[in-house]
Amino acid sequence: MRVILLCGGESAERAVSLRSGARVFDALVARGHDVEMLDFSEKAANGAFFARCRAADAVFLALHGGAGEDGRVQAMLEREGVCHYTGSGPDASALAMQKSRAKARVASVGITVAKGGALLAGKLPDGVSFPVILKPECGGSSVGLQILEDAEKLEDLTPCEGILCEEYLPGREFSVGILGERVLPSVEIRPRGGIYDYAHKYTKGITEELCPAPLSSEYAGALAQMAYRAFRALGLSDVARIDFKENAAGVPCFLEANTLPGMTETSLLPQAALAVGISFPALCEQLLQLACAKRT
Repeated sequence: MRVILLCGGESAERAVSLRSGARVFDALVARGHDVEMLDFSEKAANGAFFARCRAADAVFLALHGGAGEDGRVQAMLEREGVCHYTGSGPDASALAMQKSRAKARVASVGITVAKGGALLAGKLPDGVSFPVILKPECGGSSVGLQILEDAEKLEDLTPCEGILCEEYLPGREFSVGILGERVLPSVEIRPRGGIYDYAHKYTKGITEELCPAPLSSEYAGALAQMAYRAFRALGLSDVARIDFKENAAGVPCFLEANTLPGMTETSLLPQAALAVGISFPALCEQLLQLACAKRT
């Protein structure tokens, strides 16, 4: 199969995307595919670029954050007649990338979400008290994620535009992958000595990841059902990773949806796939097949 693999890009998650891309490239080449890996740039996306994408059997998106995950790349491809790419379409990608909008949509189908809102003029959103979690409204890989214990450092956050402020949830943290229409086993995330920030995601040995998560069958089933309902509510397709954390009452709260999950050696989606016997090369192969199906 002729495959165009897009990675890199210009977001804060560029380094992770390059790692994902390199791993996907090796896996697909080992499976016998003809793969061309491109470091994506919006400025370089010209007629020749789109012609190569149209001629390929599938376009594999290993981009994270920025244009790759906010729907811009998907919209560009579709405008040029390229629909056989991995992951969700432009509208669903844009919705999932905007955390506040995504939470509102998921809450509308009856799923509990983390309380929070925009951090305006250095003031906490209504109903939220310290400690709080601060994160970019749009972004992934836990870039910029931090915990704020009190108001002492709040004044330093200037400007505050684009910062989402959420209640700190003290309970267990889970991530649930979805591949096609299949919900994969949940992963319990236990960061050592901190919160599940960028360093804890991509540094080996400082986060314990349990897959399948040690849950009762009833709890695991309920979590899987919530993840799938969130996936459907956001209009996602092919693949996603849905993140939850328990509040003080032990209720899992939706945090966000990741429409192009990481494919690095420490990423959660490949771990969840492997737990049900899907090797990393087979996972990449399934994503290609889902992309090819969009040609019809």
